[in-house]
Amino acid sequence: MIRHCIACGELIHPKRIEIIPNTKTCVSCSTTGVKRGVPVLHGNVEKDDTWVDMVFFEADDFEKFKEQDQKLQNIVATSTKAEYQDYEEEDTEIEINDLKE
Repeated sequence: MIRHCIACGELIHPKRIEIIPNTKTCVSCSTTGVKRGVPVLHGNVEKDDTWVDMVFFEADDFEKFKEQDQKLQNIVATSTKAEYQDYEEEDTEIEINDLKE
């Protein structure tokens, strides 16, 4: 099917018409911008009923998402640091002996 762009009059690529049948503009004249996708894991990994969805963002919304995600990652990284506890054998033996009495 041959179709011309309503904005510039150029021929719309046949593959674009195949993918977007109702298109009236060529790629150059399209007002739709670049999209970015983020995979989102759903379900319960332990029960093996998981699936992945894709969430698509406009370019500026994606940048906002990445900023928020980085802030969250920083909070998680600082709040979940494990602390090393040094238990001496003597202290453990005393606790065990106390339990026996």
